[in-house]
Amino acid sequence: MTTGIGHGRAGLAVPAGTPLGGYAARTGTSTGTLDPLEVHAVTISAGGRRFAWVVADLPAVNTDLAGPLADGLAEALRTRPELVWLSATHTHSGPDVGCQPGGGRTPPEWRSRVVQAAEHAAANALAAETPADLTVHNGLIEGVGGQRSGPHPRKDVPVTVLAVRGRERVLGAVVVLPVHPTVLGADNLLVSADLAGAVRRALAARLGGWAMVATGAAGDVSTRPHRREQRPDELARLGALAAEQVLALIETPGRPIDLSRASIAGARTLSLGLPGRADEPMPDTGALRRHLGAARRTADAVAVRTAETALQGAELAASARIRDPRLVVSAVRLGDLRLVGFGGEPYLELADALSSEVPGPLAVAGYTGGYLGYLPGAAAYRTDVYEVNISPVGEGGAELAVWEAVRLLRTC
Repeated sequence: MTTGIGHGRAGLAVPAGTPLGGYAARTGTSTGTLDPLEVHAVTISAGGRRFAWVVADLPAVNTDLAGPLADGLAEALRTRPELVWLSATHTHSGPDVGCQPGGGRTPPEWRSRVVQAAEHAAANALAAETPADLTVHNGLIEGVGGQRSGPHPRKDVPVTVLAVRGRERVLGAVVVLPVHPTVLGADNLLVSADLAGAVRRALAARLGGWAMVATGAAGDVSTRPHRREQRPDELARLGALAAEQVLALIETPGRPIDLSRASIAGARTLSLGLPGRADEPMPDTGALRRHLGAARRTADAVAVRTAETALQGAELAASARIRDPRLVVSAVRLGDLRLVGFGGEPYLELADALSSEVPGPLAVAGYTGGYLGYLPGAAAYRTDVYEVNISPVGEGGAELAVWEAVRLLRTC
């Protein structure tokens, strides 16, 4: 085994009284902590190169945080900035760190706290690097997440798992799960990593090792089709259900990733220009209010929530009508494994589009390197759903992002 892989983590304390991000409808500040937020880091070294992936329990990471952190960690880890990723799990029960369409500014106090925690987690990962094998496992997770819009919404989701194997056992796993971590609702005022944290804890306990969970192409995917309620007990249930399926997947034969003959490489576009929506008409809020009234008469909880969020997005649409949206796109090659990170919320179909263009195993992460907002596929612009109404990106922008990722992968 010639590949060195390490994992580290650090806590991210959130004081009571902190404004929480993720839900426009939330009122009040945090009243305590349900489960502690964490920052996880995995380092992978081979052929004189090192890739570091840091995932923080935050609603988003903006470029004013991700860029300087990549520069600093690259020096500390003796690698290059394009080989350092900072991703957010997109928990909706974490501190408000400037998650807004078009990107925001990270509050100074959170910028320093996240940097400190990320540096600590990455240093722990580096110190823990040990010879290991890496296998990729692809499968479906059922009963946890599904698409919340579209003509034929999926009720299951694809998952990519990177299993780190020692000589005798699985040491840990990186799970790329394309599901919005929104089990807990807007009325929740307790700090929580939500679904990502629940899956992470349940999987680590079953493995007897470590687990890191990154949120994938989850722009139009959430727990809405399957959750029974929005309470801590339901969070534990869904986390355990996902972890059991991930563990079963790890126990099946995976695809070995050979890094002995191929170096690690990366590329990044820090500011991809996409079409804006400043000149588009606003959504018809009157029609959406009538649609919400009709949905409430059906007593269908999923339909009601979909209609509620569509109206919320329409009412907030003006804040997303910017002229020059810019997206961060990242690509990394680990042997024949390709990783793509988008600084926004890509629809699940974007991962499918990339898979058709990229040979070999692929994992697609959202909320990486920055935050622009939703990246809906072109067909979604014919609908009045929350994700489209609040997106700062015009029709065709997501497809341009896919082609930029393909271009970057070809340079790695």
